[in-house]
Amino acid sequence: MGDAPARLGVVGAGTMGSGIAQLGCLAGMETFLHDPVADALARGAERIRTGLDKGAKRGRWSAEDARAGADRLRACEALEDLSPCELVVEAAPERLELKRELFGRLSEVCDEGTVLATNTSSIPVTALVSAAARPENVVGMHFFNPAPLMRLVEVIRADGTSERALAVTRAAGEAMGRRVIEASDGPGFLVNRCGRPFGAEALRLLAEQVAAPEQIDRVCRLGGGFRMGPFELMDLVGVDVGLEVARSLHSQSFGEARWKPSPLQERLVSAGRLGRKAGRGWYHYDDGPHRADDPDPPSPGGGEGRVVAIEGTGALAAKLRERARAAGWEAREPEELAGVAPELVVDTSVPAPAAD
Repeated sequence: MGDAPARLGVVGAGTMGSGIAQLGCLAGMETFLHDPVADALARGAERIRTGLDKGAKRGRWSAEDARAGADRLRACEALEDLSPCELVVEAAPERLELKRELFGRLSEVCDEGTVLATNTSSIPVTALVSAAARPENVVGMHFFNPAPLMRLVEVIRADGTSERALAVTRAAGEAMGRRVIEASDGPGFLVNRCGRPFGAEALRLLAEQVAAPEQIDRVCRLGGGFRMGPFELMDLVGVDVGLEVARSLHSQSFGEARWKPSPLQERLVSAGRLGRKAGRGWYHYDDGPHRADDPDPPSPGGGEGRVVAIEGTGALAAKLRERARAAGWEAREPEELAGVAPELVVDTSVPAPAAD
């Protein structure tokens, strides 16, 4: 296991970059934040200070920790200011040539042992290796939005990544309080590969006019247990970012249909409706909440002694019988009906596979 770096560099002061830098500040690392756009750098630094203050007020860390974290932040106008860093995380827009140019320049200004990590969510990390002077120092370090709240980090080994680079990256993630997992360098890595179908199917439902974004999101929250629905997540990440990721996955899969971008994404991006950061995406983000609160689940009741048959022997069937009885139903298994006609039959058994 490697030691966490004492000095962390972050390139890109947007939502992701500032979130990663905030984690570095709280983890005790002297954190160097760079953005080539002066206004973006100032906004990113202010976002970090505001995030540290809010976290202290909500009891996530102490006011002393917030002040100490803010003191560790260095806003850097020049890329050369990142030269002392032992780990630099690139959080630039999802454009391959831009990232390759950054890795080339970072190789020139940083020490020979500096680990260069990319926060890309879709571009193969191996595609950046040849742009660096020392390919063995290149690694993927994929945070999730919002980085200060999401506990998972993917570490991705590119072709040629050294064990030392992996160890430094893992140690940095763990010092930030993240759960670090290692993922293969393939389209979408692991988490986005698993999550992509939710967003893609939600867009298909909307395109086919099955339901509105608000309805689809509510079904996912109430029925699936998600904290936010797919359209809310697209707005949080950025509709433009999601479109670029979809294009990247579609290209990497050589046109596989399941990764095809939706024309609806293209339409919103063309209209400037990029999500929360633009004030409008699938939802409007004005002064008030972007959606109504979800209703509380109804209180158990309504059975009034009526009979329901619940078939099955597993945990699901047992739980359903328990809940039905708590609501006043007389829950029975089918063999217990003895000629009584139930008002409802629920079959939880798994169908047997069809014979060849």
